[in-house]
Amino acid sequence: MEFKALVKERRSCRAFESLPISEEQLTAIIEAGQWAPNPLNLQPWEFITIRDQALKAGIKKAAEEARQMVIDKGGPKWAAKYSADFLEDASVLVVVLYDPAKGGLGSFFGQKEGAISAASACVQNMLLAAADEGLGTLWFTWFEPESLKSMLNIPDNLEIAGVIPIGKPKGSIEVPPRKAPKIHRETYQSRE
Repeated sequence: MEFKALVKERRSCRAFESLPISEEQLTAIIEAGQWAPNPLNLQPWEFITIRDQALKAGIKKAAEEARQMVIDKGGPKWAAKYSADFLEDASVLVVVLYDPAKGGLGSFFGQKEGAISAASACVQNMLLAAADEGLGTLWFTWFEPESLKSMLNIPDNLEIAGVIPIGKPKGSIEVPPRKAPKIHRETYQSRE
């Protein structure tokens, strides 16, 4: 697919057909992530692929507990309407991890976001690669990290950038509106 169309047509998918995706597709999606820009080419990411239904159910349960925590703490009202059922329906879940210690030279200047920025670029590449394969994805972060780290045996030195459910979308996905970009020329100018 042409790049500009791909960027505009990629959508967050929360409904999947129960159809498998191939190992070749999954490998291509992860490989696209590996080509993301990253500080000093430290490539701070690692991946856990999950097809096991029991693990998917555990991640769904963690998501539902996180949703309830948001509701109980007076979070946004719309949180109550979202189900995490799609986590079990997706063909595969990919947990994207990153090592915060691999953030590049920014650590010398108080910039602590190098590794998460790289992991974010990695996730974006994966989402676009999946869309190019005709697959649906979602950058899912609705979970308490320690719960998933314990469940998936993730070492303490790694953090979770997100869980990406991947699969064949069920139905069409409505295009969300985009606001006009806020562009400043030369320096930041207040817009009061």
